[in-house]
Amino acid sequence: MAKKRGMTSTQSNPTHSKSYFQADPGRPYGVWSGVFLVVASMVGAGILTSPGYTLQQTGNPWGLLVIWIIGGIMALSGALCLAEMATALPRMGGDYVFVREAFGRETGAVAGWATFFLGFAAPTAVVARLSANYLTAPFVDISTGYIPPWLWEIREPVVATLLIALISVVHCLGASESAALQAITTLAKVIMLLGLAMVGLVFGKGDWSHFSAGHWPHGGEWSSLGTGLAYVGYAYAGWNGAAYLAGEIRDPRRQLPMALVGGCLGVTALYLLLNVYYIWSVDIAKVQTLNPGEVGRIAEISARESLGPSVAGVVAILFGIGLVASASAYLLTGPRVVVAMALEGAFPRFAGDLSVSRGTPAKATACQALVSIGCCWSGSFLELLDYTSVGLTMVSTLVVASIFPLRRRTDLAPAFRMWFHPLPAILYLLLSGWTILVMVMDPDRRIPSLCSLVTIALGIPAAKWVLAIGKKTTIGPMGKV
Repeated sequence: MAKKRGMTSTQSNPTHSKSYFQADPGRPYGVWSGVFLVVASMVGAGILTSPGYTLQQTGNPWGLLVIWIIGGIMALSGALCLAEMATALPRMGGDYVFVREAFGRETGAVAGWATFFLGFAAPTAVVARLSANYLTAPFVDISTGYIPPWLWEIREPVVATLLIALISVVHCLGASESAALQAITTLAKVIMLLGLAMVGLVFGKGDWSHFSAGHWPHGGEWSSLGTGLAYVGYAYAGWNGAAYLAGEIRDPRRQLPMALVGGCLGVTALYLLLNVYYIWSVDIAKVQTLNPGEVGRIAEISARESLGPSVAGVVAILFGIGLVASASAYLLTGPRVVVAMALEGAFPRFAGDLSVSRGTPAKATACQALVSIGCCWSGSFLELLDYTSVGLTMVSTLVVASIFPLRRRTDLAPAFRMWFHPLPAILYLLLSGWTILVMVMDPDRRIPSLCSLVTIALGIPAAKWVLAIGKKTTIGPMGKV
C-alpha cells in the first residue's frame, strides 16, 4: 500500500514510531508542568528590557501598549495553531516534527537546526547574560577593590556560563528534578514580577500623567514600533513551550491546549500590567535621555524611581534569580528537538541517546549548553537580542504555516481543532512578515538581522549533509544507549 502524501518512513513503521516518538514510561509531565514551561519560556529577557528601548525611541506610551497587545494576539494565534498540531502529532520534537510532517524531511531538518540555534541556544545565552547583568549590577561600587578590572569586564559571560552549566546538570538528573526546578523558579519569577507591579502601583511613587505623552505615531516612529514589535515577538516567543513535551505530557489532546492557551493568556495579562507600571513609574522624557545600556534595564529603573534606590538593588538580584527559570525552560525543551532530529539522522546520532538510569537527554542537553555558552561570548546583549529576534520570528512563521498542509491530512491522531481557522494563522504570518521586513530595513539592526537569516540559510546545505550521513546509520529505539 502506498504511503499517504507527506508521510515519512517512521510513520510507515508503527512499532518504530511508537518506540521513537511515543516512548511512554508513564508520561511524567502534567498540565501544570506545561503551564509552568509556557510561562517560564515567555517571561524572560524581553519584558525586562524591550519596553525601555521602545519608549526611548518613540516617547509614545500608548504605542508601547498597543504593540504589546498585538504581540499577545499573535502569541495566542500561534498557540492555537500549535495546540492543533501538537495534539495531532503528540510526539517529542516540537517545531521539527511539525515542519517535517508538513513540508518534508529536508525542510524539517532546516527548521530543526534553526530552532536549535535561534530558538534555544541563542535565547539561553540572552537570558543568561541578562541574569548575570542583574545579579552583578548591585556590586558595581564595591567591586573595584576586590575584582581585577579585566575580570569585571567579562563578568556577564563568566556568570552566564556558570548558570548554564549548573542548570544543565540539574536537567540531566531526571524528569522529577527538571519539573521541580521549573515549577519553583517559574513561581518565584511570576510572584516577583506581580509583586513588583502591584506593590509599586499601590505604595510606590509614580504619575498617571506620563500616559499623556501618547500620540498617533509619525515619521520614523512607525519603524521604531515595528522594531519594538519584533522584540515583543521575542518576549512572547515561549508560547510554544509545552508543545515540546507533547511526547511526554499526559493526555495531550486535553492538557496541551490548556497549557498553551492558558499560559499564553496569563502571560499577556502580566505583560500589560508590567508595561503600565513602567510607564506610570518613569518619566518618558527621562527615559529618552538614557543610553541603550541603561534603558535596557527598564524594570530596575522603574523599581528605583517608584520604590527608591535601596530597593532597586534587591529587585535587581531577584530579577537575576527569576531569569534562571527562562534559561531552565530553554534547556529543558531544546534538547527534545535535538533528540527527535538525531533519531532520524538529522543531527549527529550520539545526541539521540537517553540516559538508561535517568531517561534524560543528557547528551542533547550538553550540546545545547555548549553552543549557548559559545553564544554568551560572541557579542553584546543587544546584538544577541537582535540576532535572535529575527531568526526566531522566521522559524515560528514556518512552523505556523505548517498548519495548512497538516489540516489536510487524514492519517493523524484526533486533535483539538483551532478556533476561527484560518484567521489565527493568517494574522500571525502577516504580522511576522512585517516585523522581519522592518528589522532588516533598520540600518542599526540590519547586520545582526541578516546574520540571523544567513544562519537559517546555512542550515539548508547542513541539513542535506547531515541527512545524507544519517541514511547510512541505523536508527535505534528511543532511549537505547
